[in-house]
Amino acid sequence: MTRAAQADPVLLGIAAELPGSAITTDELLDAGRHLMSDRLAAMLTTLGIDKRHSVLANYPDVVFKGAEPETGVLTADLAVASARAALAKAGTDPAGIGLVLGVTSSPGRLLPSLVCDVIARMPELPRDCANLAVEYMGCSAMAKVVDTARWYLTANPGRTVLAVFTEAITPLSPPLDGTLYRHFTEIAPAERQRTVDALHSFLFADASVAMVFGDEGGGPVFGPVANLTNDLPEDTELGTVPDGGSDIPVVLADHGRRLYTLSPDVTPRGGHYATTTAEAALAGSALSSAADASVLLMHTGSTRILDSLCAGFGVDPHDAKVASSYRVLRDHANTLGCSVPLMFAEDTRRPAGEGLAIAFGLSFSAGAFTVRFPDGGWRP
Repeated sequence: MTRAAQADPVLLGIAAELPGSAITTDELLDAGRHLMSDRLAAMLTTLGIDKRHSVLANYPDVVFKGAEPETGVLTADLAVASARAALAKAGTDPAGIGLVLGVTSSPGRLLPSLVCDVIARMPELPRDCANLAVEYMGCSAMAKVVDTARWYLTANPGRTVLAVFTEAITPLSPPLDGTLYRHFTEIAPAERQRTVDALHSFLFADASVAMVFGDEGGGPVFGPVANLTNDLPEDTELGTVPDGGSDIPVVLADHGRRLYTLSPDVTPRGGHYATTTAEAALAGSALSSAADASVLLMHTGSTRILDSLCAGFGVDPHDAKVASSYRVLRDHANTLGCSVPLMFAEDTRRPAGEGLAIAFGLSFSAGAFTVRFPDGGWRP
């Protein structure tokens, strides 16, 4: 049996939607500085994040004063806003959408899934469209979406795919308990979770990005994905949310939020996943190295992680080809599955040529793929 050629997904339209509430790092520090040691406060200023957006209207008060959360926008409504904007930019008739993907690791509710909530709120989408929830894949979700779009478009030539990435992480940040929180170097291993809780409040944020894919068009073309998942079995424990599922149906912490655990080995192991998948993606491309890419889009874990990857790839952190990774981190913080899509949605012109995108994170999984930008360049 002859294997059919696979269709490379083409980006027809993209749009980002952000919650209206924006909080700077300085504002968070002003609100919670009395709860932090000098060393912890200094670390939080070096994450590379200037501000973040929250679906909560009172995020600092929730974290530092134990206030009841006040929702500024529902997660599904944020998703619908980005979806409609992306469809309009693509000039795509919603009635012709063949597949809708709802992509999240922080859904507004566990059931219905995000994709079903989006379809329910968008009567313009066909009721008989195929749909799939791509959930709890963390920061590697973009790679899973590129793979899924490729499979669907190969089997259904001429159809289009709507992928809606939405993360609302700030409501899951644990309220701090009013006692002093310290840097990792100032505590015993048994106290690590408290510092992770404080870090969570500064590192993560909320966003939605929608992308429309087809099998032909004038936009960026996505190459094959090189995947790597749990290269070592213990990598699955690098970061977990252990409670709130069927194994542990109760929430364990006194603060009422599910735990978010983070191993000190995340940075070196994340680097391994990013470089391994990048090398595999490059092997099937015209590029000889990541440094040769016209643009290099890397998931925004932190400045420390980005700097480490740049060093490994032989790219100056100030090089224009990596500027989007640092800008998205600076302006939006870590938005899990939305981080790489936010880079594609940036209002900036991409030069013609072949770029490289790398999405990686907890679970633990990574995916890297090349992106061919059209002659004359491209701007979303």
